This record gives sequence, structure tokens and C-alpha cells, in this order.
Amino acid sequence: MSPTTAPEIFRQLADRLSSASKDGFFHHLAHSLATLLHVDHVLVVSIDTQLGAATPLAMSTSGEWLEPLPCALQGTACEQVYRQARLYVPSQVRAQFPNDPLLELLSAEGYLGVAMVDAEGNCQGIIALIHSSPLSPPLHTNEVLKIASSLAGFELSRQVMGAQAQERILSEQRALRLISRGNEALIHARREASLLQAACHILVEVGGYSAAWVSGVVENSAQPLCWVDQATADLQGEVPVWFSPKQLLITSYSRDMAKQALESRAPIVISEYGTDAIAPSLKAALLTLGVKTLIALPLIYRGTAFGVLSFYQTDEPEVTNKELRLVSELADDIAFGLDSVRRRQTEQRIQHAVTQVATAVSAQHGEAFLTQLTAHMADALSAEVGFIATLDEDDAGVANILSLYVDGRQQQGFSYRLAGVPCQEVLYEEECIVHDGAGVRLPVEANGALEWVSAYVGRRLDDANGKPIGIIGVMFRSPLTDTQIVSTVLQIFAVRAASELERKENEARIRQLAFRDEGTLLPNRADFMHYIERKVSEYPATPLALLLLDLNHFKEINDTAGHDLGDLVLKEVAGRFSKVLKEGDYLARLGGDEFIVVCNGEDSANALNTAQHLCESLNAPINIEHHSSELSVSIGISLYPHHACSSQELLKYADIAMYQAKRQKLAIRTFEYWMEQEVSEKLHIAKRLAIAIADNTLTLNFQPQIDMRSGKIIGAEALCRWRDDELGDVSPLQFIPIAEERGMIAALGKCVIENSCRQLAQWRKRGMQLPGQLAINIAADQFEDGDLVNILLTNCNTYGISPAALSLEITESGIMDNPEKAIAMTEVLKGYGLGLAIDDFGTGYSSLSYLKRFAADKIKIDISFIRDMLISDNDHTIVATIIAMANTLGLETIAEGIESKAQVESLLTMGCTQGQGYYFDRPLAADQFAERWLI
Repeated sequence: MSPTTAPEIFRQLADRLSSASKDGFFHHLAHSLATLLHVDHVLVVSIDTQLGAATPLAMSTSGEWLEPLPCALQGTACEQVYRQARLYVPSQVRAQFPNDPLLELLSAEGYLGVAMVDAEGNCQGIIALIHSSPLSPPLHTNEVLKIASSLAGFELSRQVMGAQAQERILSEQRALRLISRGNEALIHARREASLLQAACHILVEVGGYSAAWVSGVVENSAQPLCWVDQATADLQGEVPVWFSPKQLLITSYSRDMAKQALESRAPIVISEYGTDAIAPSLKAALLTLGVKTLIALPLIYRGTAFGVLSFYQTDEPEVTNKELRLVSELADDIAFGLDSVRRRQTEQRIQHAVTQVATAVSAQHGEAFLTQLTAHMADALSAEVGFIATLDEDDAGVANILSLYVDGRQQQGFSYRLAGVPCQEVLYEEECIVHDGAGVRLPVEANGALEWVSAYVGRRLDDANGKPIGIIGVMFRSPLTDTQIVSTVLQIFAVRAASELERKENEARIRQLAFRDEGTLLPNRADFMHYIERKVSEYPATPLALLLLDLNHFKEINDTAGHDLGDLVLKEVAGRFSKVLKEGDYLARLGGDEFIVVCNGEDSANALNTAQHLCESLNAPINIEHHSSELSVSIGISLYPHHACSSQELLKYADIAMYQAKRQKLAIRTFEYWMEQEVSEKLHIAKRLAIAIADNTLTLNFQPQIDMRSGKIIGAEALCRWRDDELGDVSPLQFIPIAEERGMIAALGKCVIENSCRQLAQWRKRGMQLPGQLAINIAADQFEDGDLVNILLTNCNTYGISPAALSLEITESGIMDNPEKAIAMTEVLKGYGLGLAIDDFGTGYSSLSYLKRFAADKIKIDISFIRDMLISDNDHTIVATIIAMANTLGLETIAEGIESKAQVESLLTMGCTQGQGYYFDRPLAADQFAERWLI
């Protein structure tokens, strides 16, 4: 079955995408969106602005895969999405884009496209929903597409970056192969040391120089310029790679010459007969050591200085220009070789980093993924420390470490303040590199555990909108010399880490939509069912109490103040409930004005105590936006495992107990087994009543209404009666409340109206006429039904009855549910000639200001006052007051439930002239009533 609610759509999308392989991600995404959003076609394309083309990545159409060819971007719907980020054309999309071949191929009618953006905010492609008929997307389509486009954008960025890294690796490997073909010595060089050593040997063994060596420069923040000898070849050394004592002196004396060559980026030559730009004393010292000619060549390639190649000879006093040109070319080859070796090492490390990322991707999502990604990152960069941190949602100046590896071991994360630490610079500059001395700048929250750190490299993690969400970084024990490779590799890991963090955020949002109530932020029904199922499946069983709470009269707040204020009231109620619950108690909102509480380890007495606290939390009025609301709550309690061992039965029993509390006007009821039997019986009656209403097997009795002065009939009241083949005679006191509870009262009332009109027509056909009006009882729900007037007029017209032949009786409390609407309705009814009486007057809470505006004809005094008015002064006073008030307002009064002559005389004395009751006659079947009162 297709999902129809936001939580189900988001849950299914998360489930489908979490199982998709990286190779089939876009096909899986297209198929999932087509299924979840009910569209004929879903297209995922990448955009190449340089070529002006849209290249399909995946397309799902009618459950099948298609492989459409790339097409030109210009003039297509894809181009419009690329420029505007979103395009929605409900219908006639082909007319808007007549040159779009794909729309023509698919017979497209409706279209909705959104852009897929990368971490830098650049459009990488689009997702398009295409429908063969007008497109009316489901309510939550925008949220689904936002999440889907974000995930697809990051996946496409990952694939593009991986392809670019692989292309760069292949290109630089080709350069290395060209170097190896041009110089046999460089073919076997795999490390800088071996390459430099090979170059020195070539100069000594092939070139015939006495010695050769390479001096390098190490740059870091602690020592701006530090010279080291990286390789040497000396014919006088005891071991070929060792400096002889003489060579050590020559190297030392020639240091300034090497520096000059590096600074000028040009060869420096010292010869026996030449004029040189070094101190005469140094030149004299070199000559004394037998040096005839000394050459220093800077090793520079692509603007990078790798060091200085120096060599000398003792037998040839001069160096020709050709020789200098050849050795300079050799230096260029060595520099090229050094660059190639370093690049190859960089490529290998990058390739290793990509492999580590791919390995990390195979881990489960969430914290485990980030932990594993951190470990692989530290390993790929040979870093002693690797970490991933997120920015605190409540305090922008705090970061929370999610994963931390130190010396290959996972460490406990911690929170730290960003002020003054390198991570603060990361947020401002996107990247921060500290070559040396970083330990003293690390957070104090580390408690000195990282003081040994020398180098730090950190990179900012941004979401799809470019908003900073975290920091990723590595640290090293030694000063950092090569930052390019670290920066490049860290960027690869940063893209994946940011993608995962945003995926987690989206997943959390999906979970919140699926398992949280949006208005109160409490767990919702789905979360509650997961929770209670888990609790009742625990072994050994732990007792718990289930409290089902239903707010009383909350509907009045929505009706009078509006649903927006009602939502704020529910939020306040949720807060009050939460404050009185103990730690470990569970509170959820099931929907509407129903809440549920689970008290773990509680017995009946403690559950009652908790329920009492919940009731008391609503004692104080709820004041919101100058509106004061007074609420109470009805609570039903069921106990596990005392009452039931399944979650469904526990909830059912709590619901039954809550219903009993409402019925008995109690705040709290604990479930008892007889309650279930009563509910079962009522359910059976409700089923039989539904059949009786559908089959129109209900009947009417009629009770006369009398002018007590003359004893003559002035009308009658129609009373519904039900005799069931299975249940026998069912009292109205039993089936009418069930009809109201089960939402059948309007249908029941419609039957009464139709049967009343039919009976009046039958009496008229027999030559009988009912004096006055036939009174019909109208329930509050029926009175608020906008179709009531139409039902009355239709039946009057069908049976040829004048609306003036009918009078409607509605209870006082029913009118006051919505007094303004009731006033308008009474005016409409009176306009058609119908009579109107306020039934059970005195038992409700009518306002005189409303009562005088009702278009009523008479007030019907409730039987409860008539019954005891002769023996109760209070009841007698109430009856007299009602009669006097009615006379003042120009309304007639009719007393119901009259059973004695004394009551008649008393009522006449007080000014009430109309009445009905057993004193005059009982309710009679139609034929009996006609025989006794109409002949």
C-alpha cells in the first residue's frame, strides 16, 4: 500500500535509500520517488554547463528503467530548473517547452523539478517529477524532494571528486613514466633519497667529479631556514654515501654558495681562475682543499625549490659553457624527478585516502561511520590525532567532538570552547594550518593530553547551503613540511563527513516527523506503540501502569478561540503534565486532546497518585494571548501484567476505564473487568441500531400536549421507539445515548423527521388532523448540521406537509454549544414557519442575553422540577421563576412529566397553561393515538 502520511513517506524514503548501493543510488532514488510520490516518471540528470548538456543518471518510468541519451540543455525544462533552482508546471508543460525532446517522448503534461546542489551551493544536476496527466503532488512533496536532492547532490559530488582524483593520479603517473624513459637512473628511483643519491653517483661515477651532494631546506614555524644534507657521493669516503672529513669541510665552506644559488635561482660557479661572488677567504679555503671548480645548481621545477645540487672537481680548472648547460639540464631532470616522486607519493597517499573513504563507507551509518572515518583519515595521513566535531546548536562558541583517535586508539569525546584555538580560525577561513607549536593553542578542556602536538590542519564542514556545521582535522607529533597533500586528502574526507552529518540531521528530522508530535514535541502514537511493545516484551516482566488522558471541553476552545490557540493550549497542557511526572515516566500525545502516560514499576495505588497529580496540574486556568481556559481531564488506568499482557489490550482497557470516568463524571477510573462486558454489550446494541436505522425499522409513539385550562389537545410530541428481533424492546434512555456517542444521532433524527411527516400525511389521508404542531426532538449535533433545514423542507414537500405543522425541540445545553450559530439557525427555521421549543429548560446554562435573541416559541420545563415542585420549595421557586421569565420574554411555557391534578392546578396558578405527562396520557402508537385523540 502506498504511504499517505508525511511520517510514513519519510520513513519509507529513509528505508529505501539506506539499502541502496553507491553504484545504484540514482536508479534506486528515481524508483523510490516515483513509488512514494505517485508519478509516472522520475528523471535524475547531471548538468554540464560547459558542454550545455544534460546527462541522465537514472530514469524510472512506470516501474521500468529507461536509458535516455544526453540532450542539449538549451530550451528544455532542465535548463529552467538549473537557472531557477525549482520549476513547477501543473499542466501543459510541453506547450511551455515545445523543443524539449524528452517531454515529447514521455507525453508529459505535469512537471516538478528541483536542483541538486553540492557543498559549495553549485547546481550539479536536477531531479524531475514528470506526469502524463496534470500533476498535483502530495502535501509533503517539497520536504521529500528537499531531502532527496540534498542526498543526491552529495552523492554526485562524491562521484565527481572521486573521478577527478583518479584522473589526476593517472595523469601524473604518465608524467612519471615519461621521466623514466628519458633517464635510466630515474627509472629505478622510488624515493627522494634514492633519486638524489643516484644523481650524486651519476655526477661522480659518470661525470667524473670528485664529489657531489644535495642540500635541502626544511621550512617550519620554529626554524624559518634549516639546511640538511640529503645525499652525497664522495670518491674519498670509506663508504660511498658517507662524507669524508675533507668533504665535510668543503660542504661547510660552500654553504653560503648554495644559499646564493637558491636565492638567485641560478647556477653559481667557483673556479680557480674565475671571479666569484663569494668571500675571498672562503674561496681560498676551498682552493687549499684542492677544489679547482665547484658548481651549485638550484633544483627548481614549476617554481618549487627542492634544494641545491653541489659538486666539484680537483683536476679540471675550468668548466665550459656546454658542460654547465649539460649539468644544468641534469639538475632540471633531477628537479623534475623530485617533483615526480613527490607527486607520485602524493597520488599514492590520495589514492590510499580514497580507499580509506571507500572502506569507511561500508560501515554502518551514524556514530560508527564517523568513528571509522576518523580512524581511516588519521591512517591515510599518518597523523597521530584525527577528530570530527560538530558545532553546538545552543552555543555557537562551543564544539562537541563526535569522534577522536589518538595514536590509533579511540578516545572519549568532549566539548570545548572555540575562542583562541585553531578551530576558531577554521570557521572563519575554511581551513587552518599550524606547521609547528600547535600544542600550546589547543583547548584547555583536553587537560594537557595534547600538549605534545606540533602541527595542526583543520577544515570546516558545511551543509548544502554553505552553513558551517562542524570541523574535521588531524594533528601531528612532528612539524609539518608538506601541507599540500594533507590539505588535499583532508578535503576528500571533509566532503564525506559533511555529507554524513547532514544525512544524520535529515534522518533525525525524518524520525522527528515520524515519531514526534509537531505541536507539543512529545512522542506521538507511533513512538508510543514502539515504546509499549518494547516494554511488554521485556523479560522478566516489569510492572507498569498505563494512564489514558482525555481533556474535557477542549473542543469548546477550538470552536470559540480557533485551532491556533487550541494548539498553544495543548502545548501548555503537555508542559504541565511533564512537570508533575517522575523521572522515567513516559508521556506521549496520541492525537487530538488525548495523551498517554506510562509509569514504570507502578502499582494501582501509585498510579492513582500520579493520576491525581496530573488532574491537579490543570487546576489553574491556562492563560494564553489574553484568553483564559479552564480544563479538566478524564483518566483511565490499566495495569501490566495485572489486567493484560499485550500492548493492544492495555490500551483498550485504559480507554474503557477512561470512558467510564467520563460517563460517571469522575476524574479517574481504574479498569475493572465488568467494564469490558458493558462496552461489549453497548457495541452490540450500536451494531443492531445501525441496522435498524438503515432498514428504517424504528417506530414512533405520540404523547398529547394539552391546554390545561380546557383539557383539549393542542399538539403532540413524537417519541422514537425501537423493538429489535434479537434484543426486544430497547429503551430510548439506552439507545439514544449510544447513538450520540457513535455518531448516529443525525441519521436517527433524519428517520424521526421522515416518519413524522409520513404519519401526519397518513392521518390527513384518513381525514384526521392533529391540532397544533407535532413536536420533534432535535439533537445538538443534528441542530448544528447545515443540512437540517434542507432535510425538513424536503420531507415536508415529499409528504405535502406544511412546515408550520412541525415544532422542533432542542435542549438548552445543545443550543449553548454554539449560541451564535443557534441564533442564526432559529431565525432560518422560524422564517419557514416551523415552531421551536427549548427542551429540558433549567438543567443547562442558558444566558439571558442569548435566550432573548433565540427565535423560540415556548420553553419546556424539565420533568425534574415538575416531579418535586409540590414537596420542594426550591423546585417550586425554580418553576415559578421560569414561568415568570418566559412570560416577560413573550414565550409560552409547557410543563412535561405531569402526573397529578395537584400539579396541574399549581402550574395554572403560576401562569403555565400547557402540559404533557401520564396524567393526560402515555405515549401511544399511531393508531391508538389517532383513535383516542384525533376522532
